[in-house]
Amino acid sequence: MLLPVESKQISFCSYDETESTLQLYYHTGEIVVVPSVHQSDYQSILHSANRYDTLMEVTQKGQTDDVLGVVVPEMGAPAVQDI
Repeated sequence: MLLPVESKQISFCSYDETESTLQLYYHTGEIVVVPSVHQSDYQSILHSANRYDTLMEVTQKGQTDDVLGVVVPEMGAPAVQDI
């Protein structure tokens, strides 16, 4: 199901339950897939009065989680590449 997003950049979003991914459909035709999105986060977008703001919160939450998973190379452990 395509969920309308009132935004100058994003037209719609959709959620893939089997992959736990959020797809963002831009007005330019670009489609961005956001991995590791919980169903509860998508539900919060679905029921939000301001879907764009909630969408930004959900996608930034995922970026923060990725950054927290990075290991500093100076500590002797390998770093995650291409975050």
